[in-house]
Amino acid sequence: MKVNARVNLDKVGAVASAICAVHCLLTGLALGLLSVVGLGFIGSVVTELVFFLITVSVGITAVVHGRRKHHSVIPAWIFVSGLACLLVSHFVFGHGHGGRDGNLGGTLFSVLGGLSLVVFHVVNQRLQHQCGCMHCHHHE
Repeated sequence: MKVNARVNLDKVGAVASAICAVHCLLTGLALGLLSVVGLGFIGSVVTELVFFLITVSVGITAVVHGRRKHHSVIPAWIFVSGLACLLVSHFVFGHGHGGRDGNLGGTLFSVLGGLSLVVFHVVNQRLQHQCGCMHCHHHE
């Protein structure tokens, strides 16, 4: 009996990116409330760094794998756009750290970045499924 241990990076990435978008929305709008209920760590720099590193690792792996399968650069550009939005939210707007909580620009760019990463994984996966050539056949 053969067990298929393949992990679909786009499904994992889409879920992780959706969690990231929700995280960005919550920390941007309700960080004070999260602290009251014991979830203040969600807005910590360490938590955000872990999210970002996981996002970049899974995303780059999915970009490389997807590019080999469907030969399109469109998902890679969506991925880079999403990362750019996240970087703008943190380095241009400060994204809620250092007393700048409630920063609408930072929250907007963070959520837009997270949603862009979800779109990246969905587009990447769909392009892999649409590829009909024999060497690109993708089994789930």
